[in-house]
Amino acid sequence: MRTRLSTLLLVFSLVAAIAAAAEPAPHPLPSREERLAHLGRLWGQVRYRHPALAYRDIDWDAALVDAIPRVEAAETPAAYAEAVQGMLDVLKDSATRVLRSEEEKPGDPLPQAREQRSWEGGREVLVVDLRTVQTPAAVHALRELPADFRRDLSRAKAVIIDLRSRGLPLHGEYRLSEAFGHLLPHLLTQPLRVPGMRGVLHSGFRSQSGIPSGYTTSLVTEAGEVIEPEGRGRPRPVVLLLDERSYVEPRMLAMQARGLLQLVSEGELDAGAAVPRARVELGGGLTAVVRLSELPFPLRADAEVARRSKQGGRDVALQKALELARKPGKRTRTRPEQTPTARWRPDRKYEEMLYPSREHRLLALFRLWNTIHFFYPYKHLLDRSWDDALATFLPRFEQAEDAAGYALAVAEMSTLIQDGHTYVRFHPELEKRGLEGVGAPFVLMDVEGKPVVVEVHDAEAAPGLAPGQVVESIDGKPLEERLRELEPYVTASHAAHRRLRLLRYALTGPEGSESTLGVRDASGKLLQVRFTRSRKSLQKENPGEAYRVLEGNIGYADLTRLQVADVEPMFEKLKSTRALILDMRGYPNGTAWALTPYLNTRGARYGAVFERNLVSGEDETARYKFFQELPRASVPLYRGRTVMLIDERAISQAEHTGLFLEAANGTTFIGSPTAGANGDITNLLLPGGISVTFTGHDVRHVDGAQLQRVGLRPHVYVRPTLDGLRTGRDEVLERALRYLKERSSSADGSTW
Repeated sequence: MRTRLSTLLLVFSLVAAIAAAAEPAPHPLPSREERLAHLGRLWGQVRYRHPALAYRDIDWDAALVDAIPRVEAAETPAAYAEAVQGMLDVLKDSATRVLRSEEEKPGDPLPQAREQRSWEGGREVLVVDLRTVQTPAAVHALRELPADFRRDLSRAKAVIIDLRSRGLPLHGEYRLSEAFGHLLPHLLTQPLRVPGMRGVLHSGFRSQSGIPSGYTTSLVTEAGEVIEPEGRGRPRPVVLLLDERSYVEPRMLAMQARGLLQLVSEGELDAGAAVPRARVELGGGLTAVVRLSELPFPLRADAEVARRSKQGGRDVALQKALELARKPGKRTRTRPEQTPTARWRPDRKYEEMLYPSREHRLLALFRLWNTIHFFYPYKHLLDRSWDDALATFLPRFEQAEDAAGYALAVAEMSTLIQDGHTYVRFHPELEKRGLEGVGAPFVLMDVEGKPVVVEVHDAEAAPGLAPGQVVESIDGKPLEERLRELEPYVTASHAAHRRLRLLRYALTGPEGSESTLGVRDASGKLLQVRFTRSRKSLQKENPGEAYRVLEGNIGYADLTRLQVADVEPMFEKLKSTRALILDMRGYPNGTAWALTPYLNTRGARYGAVFERNLVSGEDETARYKFFQELPRASVPLYRGRTVMLIDERAISQAEHTGLFLEAANGTTFIGSPTAGANGDITNLLLPGGISVTFTGHDVRHVDGAQLQRVGLRPHVYVRPTLDGLRTGRDEVLERALRYLKERSSSADGSTW
């Protein structure tokens, strides 16, 4: 007896061990930092994809700020889930929630399916069990409904369709829905109008500060459909049998709203069963789902029975459906809700929070990360994964000890965008460190590896400064040391433009402030030169017209000074020249649209290719692509050869001018690569009043070739030299003149 008992105990132990091994191990609670990162990603999914935020007054910032300490304090996955759910509860939307553990399992199997068609009450109520339709072939077989199936539907005085999905294979509920769609026309005796879903659509990132860019945020309603009937006679009662895993589609709710259909639910219907949702992993085995669209009809059951209810072995849910089918009673009709009016509001910038609380610093981090994640069109060109930036910078934002630490953390994170359009502005600590303010009245560039003065805008503001001088120090500090201090906070699309920006920032300061430069002249003598910062001194001096005729009958135009009103008289004056040099070593004044019609000898239609990110309930990675048409006008064509002078000072609109002329007449580029940052800018706002700008469009050459981070590439490469600058020569212009002479000689055998 004792041996037998020992044997039984051993068997029970083995069974228990096997059962324990079969149970999945509990998921460990993610670390505090991981939980916060997951919370930030979820916050962004709701912020930019949940439709309610496009028209309802919801303080989504406050929901995050309140949730952060609760998420941090969670010591178990259950407490973590509860803390996250607390943030989502602000939406008052049960379709957006942290999934319960049982929702991630297949669920208990339903009772064995009946025959696909059976009768109740003699031949009065036809019960169609669509759980029998579990393969693509079985669904396809209902597309052209068999004749005997049609006869049964036409004879039935009422129809019950079983769409309960608990225990079905993965996505089995969608096969049931597709099968229902094939039956639907045969259940109708009059046309059914089904309204479309509505959701939010971001076409690019709408500027937070009124920067004109064309990016929009909209609440859109998709076109509905009309389903034509194939049934005959009067409408008959139709009852759908559902459970918490059933997919409820708009057509069902439209029929219910018209009083043509009733829903019986075994267990509570899932509020998200009728709309698409995004899944957001939270770690620790937890998942949240986010509503992506809305229907104008509420999801409600006409009758609900307890899950797995049995009475004497009978299917209680089916019995309830039969009761409604035989005595439908008064059917309630529901009018669709009116589409709400969308209201766009910029994010709060919390200007008073120069040193935000830790929770608001994390809000800043999550705003910055999510905005770039969803809307930056050049993420694929970054040297480092933007996905990793969230975890990298979370401790830096948290540990910022003061206002300066916070503002510099924002600036440092912005460098990962690697975009020449990225500026971090409007925080006093940035100006104190030269990351914001007024620039110098001269241009400093790298020449032969040294920081050299190449141009002086205002000689009175910088007396004694001249092109060709090498700058070695500023206010007694070695310039290279100053540049190293700035490097962590300055970004650009490529190394040459970043160096140019660093040199500019090294000279930046408040309006009216003065600094002293240590410069070395051609003789090697070290001079001390004082300069004054003034916004009015940033513009080039204007010696004469912006266009003229050079020796050899070559036209020349300085596009940094040429105005739109100058374009017509310029071409009138230069129409007989043999060639035209367009100097684009700087920033233009919107003249590309006026210049191009005169130069479009190819009859080109398009000048560039644009793409921008589309973020919606449908997709968070879609792109809107279009070809930009070249401007047209009835003007005489200039048929001489054209060249454009370029270097890293040419950015954005300057580069776009090059794209237009490249497409219009194959303009030759001479000089060195441009900045490689093009596409209408936009901006986001962060606590402390900080504004971060970035490029919103992906702009390419008309043939699709990359421009961002590459720039316009010169056909003829040339850089100024120290000797050339010191002797007053413009070597880039000289090379362009020599190029034109060479091309003219090779074309007609003559020389100038």
